[in-house]
Amino acid sequence: MRKYIVKELELLPKKSSLHARFTGNWTNNAGIYELGDGLLLNRWYHISYTLSDSEKRLDIYIDGEWFGYYGIQNVTTENVIFNEGPLYIGRSFDNGFNGEICNVRYFNWRLCAEEVKQDFVNDVIKYGSKVALVHVSTRKYLTTNGIKYPDHDQDMVVCKGWEIDLKNDVFTIIEAYGTSVCTGSPVPLNSIIGFKHQATEGRDDNDDFVIKRSKNVSCYLLNGDIISITHVNTGYSALYSHPVLLDDGTQEVSCHGNGNDVNNKWRIELIDGPNL
Repeated sequence: MRKYIVKELELLPKKSSLHARFTGNWTNNAGIYELGDGLLLNRWYHISYTLSDSEKRLDIYIDGEWFGYYGIQNVTTENVIFNEGPLYIGRSFDNGFNGEICNVRYFNWRLCAEEVKQDFVNDVIKYGSKVALVHVSTRKYLTTNGIKYPDHDQDMVVCKGWEIDLKNDVFTIIEAYGTSVCTGSPVPLNSIIGFKHQATEGRDDNDDFVIKRSKNVSCYLLNGDIISITHVNTGYSALYSHPVLLDDGTQEVSCHGNGNDVNNKWRIELIDGPNL
């Protein structure tokens, strides 16, 4: 008979309360049975689960804030049992998770509260953040080639390389044209924002866009999100590209569709470094 060693974070059915368990040398099912009033539907959460035998405790964090814990009482005789697999993400032995999970990180040590908070902060894209946009289906970066559109004085955007060009592929997230926001504040989904090209610093009222995550979850924009980008001045048509190449070998980018097509999908990458 196979013995399963459990370290899990689940949601209780119907209520969606956090259910965090682990195996010890005195039981195979210790931990928190029901934590909080339940998570809300159609909302994005950053959840951290930490477990330590030396500290004799399990801790749960939501959006970087300490949310609950379980402490071993008999610290001299009771221990956490760790094993080497398997690791299931999105499902257990026979039950699955009907939702969206991304940006999963596994650490081989227990994060402290400050590290959990920093991990959450590092994932959130803010006003003033430097980002790059990758076309999902072709895996090429959005960039400029220095050529103006024929009908107005604005640099043409195309998709070009599979490796990032830190000079030409980087944009700054800014406020919508004619508005003001606090630099450093998180960018909410479904709000109008602007992209300012880092190299040319090009920006006018034609650069306003609405960012939507693929599941249309109403929360903040996160590093690694798969998004659609709809252009305000063209009636909220979505940024679009495809494998067909232009004469110079770049990939055409236009505004077409409502954002649901596979060619409307982009991955946003948070860019950081001393040369930016």
